[in-house]
Amino acid sequence: MQGKFLALGDSLTTGYGVGVSNSFATLYFSRLRSNYPNLQYENLGVDGLISRELTSMLRQPGMSNLIARSSLITITIGSNDLLAIGKDLMAGKPINPQSTLSEFTQNLLTLGLLLRQLNPTATIKIATIYNPLPPMNKELNALSNTLLNIANSSIRKIGREYGLIVVPVAKAFQGRERVFIGPDHVHPSIEGHQTIADLFYRY
Repeated sequence: MQGKFLALGDSLTTGYGVGVSNSFATLYFSRLRSNYPNLQYENLGVDGLISRELTSMLRQPGMSNLIARSSLITITIGSNDLLAIGKDLMAGKPINPQSTLSEFTQNLLTLGLLLRQLNPTATIKIATIYNPLPPMNKELNALSNTLLNIANSSIRKIGREYGLIVVPVAKAFQGRERVFIGPDHVHPSIEGHQTIADLFYRY
């Protein structure tokens, strides 16, 4: 593998809470670098990034050339889209999950289209979303699981339509949240990032 590894996405990509050196993207790159010493790495993760902002980022000057030169692209996106619903709900504000999920799906499709227009041959990997919401009552937990299932279905859809590899992070985290999620109940622990890195390497 030659060229550049470009990491795009939210706080999972930046390594929020554990530092960029322990982020899954950096750990993944370290494993790749042992086999591909000429591979370059650029992490453009942004804390709090939502899907609409990621599509806007791809349209910024200079991004088209960067994407075109990348042989590998990883994406983590969607957690903050869902967290916005949870925050509004907990604050007693009216919510419209269907509208948010519809917008998320459309943003993903736009994302896939833009990436493939700029680089038809790159290996692109996108993570499914584990539950980013803290434990709540039974009804709210059921709602969050429903939203996650729909959002992850959209991620699998973009994978099929644009030839992206879907990395099953949600499945790996299910039932192991106490180990893989840090003390803020949102972001991965160091063990969580290592697991995500292993998954990106395997798939």
